Amino acid sequence: MSGFFSMDGAFYKIGSIIADIMILGILWLVLSIPIVTSGAATTALFYVTTRRVSNKDGYLFRDFFKSFKANFVQATVSWLIILAVTAVVLINVLNINVVGDMKTIVLPVQICMLIEIFLITTYIFPIIARFDMKFKETFKTAFFMANRHLLTSLLCIICAAAAVFLSFYYLPFMLVAMGAYAYAVSYLFMRVFKKYRPEIDSDTDEAVARENERRHASLQYDNISAEPTPPEEPDEK
Repeated sequence: MSGFFSMDGAFYKIGSIIADIMILGILWLVLSIPIVTSGAATTALFYVTTRRVSNKDGYLFRDFFKSFKANFVQATVSWLIILAVTAVVLINVLNINVVGDMKTIVLPVQICMLIEIFLITTYIFPIIARFDMKFKETFKTAFFMANRHLLTSLLCIICAAAAVFLSFYYLPFMLVAMGAYAYAVSYLFMRVFKKYRPEIDSDTDEAVARENERRHASLQYDNISAEPTPPEEPDEK
């Protein structure tokens, strides 16, 4: 019984997970209030949860804000692109009668586009959180993974629907809904990610990341400490 309540016991681990879910849910909600920052907040959220499910414990606040800052531009631009495309497709659906008889063809196409947007949105922020890719590559990878791993995508959608339903049914759950959702689906995402990057969150992966950070810091220091080259004096005529 003492093992159950020990630092390595189930009671402590469950309590730690619940605390993480509550903190992360509130952090995400507060940082998503401006709407524009929702993409960066979601990316930071998944950075923490995917590492947690890989048993890579760290400092929650430090890891969250580290990812939030590092991926802010890419995550925010990706989020704004998704919002813009979604808005265009929704406007097309709401005004489908404008195309007349063509709506029997156009409407299914628009609905398929909405489904794909939702699937891409499900994957894109975890991918930004854990992979170093450019904008175009990120969207292509999200599209590829979402459609290739349809069962995982379906489970993620079910989890998202459950989180939304519980938030409406019991309003206080909204405070932790995103944290609970991210924690649950991170197990699914990591299973997919390891198919393409088996070394993710391994000791080797951590060592490479630390070495890259050390080199980056060293380069920055060298650039700062290097004395500027004096300009050449013009030749006298």
